[in-house]
Amino acid sequence: MDLAPEGARNRVVTGTLNPGVALPVGAEILVRVIQSGAGIRDSGSGPDIPVNRQGGGATERILGEQVNVLATVAGGPVPFKVEFEVEDAVLRRGVNLEARVSYNGRVRFRTVQAHVVTLASIPYPQTLGLQPADR
Repeated sequence: MDLAPEGARNRVVTGTLNPGVALPVGAEILVRVIQSGAGIRDSGSGPDIPVNRQGGGATERILGEQVNVLATVAGGPVPFKVEFEVEDAVLRRGVNLEARVSYNGRVRFRTVQAHVVTLASIPYPQTLGLQPADR
């Protein structure tokens, strides 16, 4: 039994995206924090957006997102910072980070493998590897 008091609901996750190639000016970078699985409750406020994936799978809730449009060419890792609200109990189970990079009207890179952030790992910078979207 865990008797520790609940922490603050306001969270920030930071880190870098590694697409493996230089990104052009105007590339749009989207990073989302997503709660997935059963037991998702709609809080009725904030940036929570329920998402139903095709195929009738589990419902997901977008807890926060950052959209960044590059003003200069990015030749290395691209930093991100996403602010969101979530209870300690949800972070103990983990939330997912999802990222995608779009330019010239197409998604070019995206996260393929799940990247889970927990209450223990959120204080540390996260590193997201991206794969070409056409794979």
